[in-house]
Amino acid sequence: METQPTLKIGTILERSLPIAMVPCWGSYEKTKGSLRLAKEGDTLFLRYMLRSPFLRRMVQQHNQDVSDDSCAGLLLKKKGAEQYLHLQCSASGALRAWWITMEGERTLLSSSLLEKIPVTVTLLENSNAQSRWSVEIHLNLKELKFSPSSQLLGNFYSCDEQAESKYYLLVHEIGTLEPDLEVPSAFMALEFH
Repeated sequence: METQPTLKIGTILERSLPIAMVPCWGSYEKTKGSLRLAKEGDTLFLRYMLRSPFLRRMVQQHNQDVSDDSCAGLLLKKKGAEQYLHLQCSASGALRAWWITMEGERTLLSSSLLEKIPVTVTLLENSNAQSRWSVEIHLNLKELKFSPSSQLLGNFYSCDEQAESKYYLLVHEIGTLEPDLEVPSAFMALEFH
């Protein structure tokens, strides 16, 4: 029986160690990422630090196709649940999120709910040589229908799906031959301390 990996998450974002994101489905020159995580009360804090040769930030409204931009994202579900949350954040700060059932049925979260999620995007460098940016997201788990006592599973990633700048970086490597974030092997246990 294969053991599911576990990611331990503390309570203070500034004290959490950065987790290196690994390239999946290819090697990507000048593309790196890391993630810091913390959970305090009902809030999950995420801070992505990303570097890539290009930065795309065209999407300006919630629930548009964010994966066409440089983006950061997450998959999150309760252990044993029949559905999970997939949330993406563009380098513009626009969000796209939906609940996905195990059969693949998708239900978008309302734009009014996405408006309540604090997001801060910071451009650190944007030149012809490279782009560096960070995004910080504060997710109120209760508002997203995750109970405080739930055991959670998840994964975290960054991607750009445009052909000339395509890349995928993940915290937990999935092991599929082709890019596919929405498979059972994508999830690892999240342990809060």
